[in-house]
Amino acid sequence: MKNKIGLLISLLLLGYGLIRIGVGGVLLAQIFEIINFSELNEATLEVKQFINIRASEQIIPFTLTGYFTYILVMGILLAIGAVGTIVRRRWGFILLWIYLAMHAALFINYQEINPKIIVLALQVILLFVLIYLRPPKPLGLKLELVSSDTLVATGEA
Repeated sequence: MKNKIGLLISLLLLGYGLIRIGVGGVLLAQIFEIINFSELNEATLEVKQFINIRASEQIIPFTLTGYFTYILVMGILLAIGAVGTIVRRRWGFILLWIYLAMHAALFINYQEINPKIIVLALQVILLFVLIYLRPPKPLGLKLELVSSDTLVATGEA
């Protein structure tokens, strides 16, 4: 049961990562005029206003392109990290921690606390639960002494 709940958490994180990739990619396509949807114009204008209002407060200033690229990269890290946790590899958990650090960095950069911080806190909790329920598998390498001066690695890599 623990494994199934952990797998469900990994799949939820994968889904959220794919959504972030989609949103970041579509908004980048919109500002590069690859696509043109009036609904997306409103969204890009809202983000542009948010960035402009906080221009003097940002630690690292973002352009609209930079912000949407950052969102896209976060989505890629989240999705690949979630896949890594599905196959129970340590790198998946590392990518998820990097994603969470990038998410937290946005709050720090804009010096803004908003309701989205609840999503960040929930994701931190989910990652701790995931580590407990579905920890990464050990590499399974064993060192065997073949002769007095030779060690050989055996097992799965």
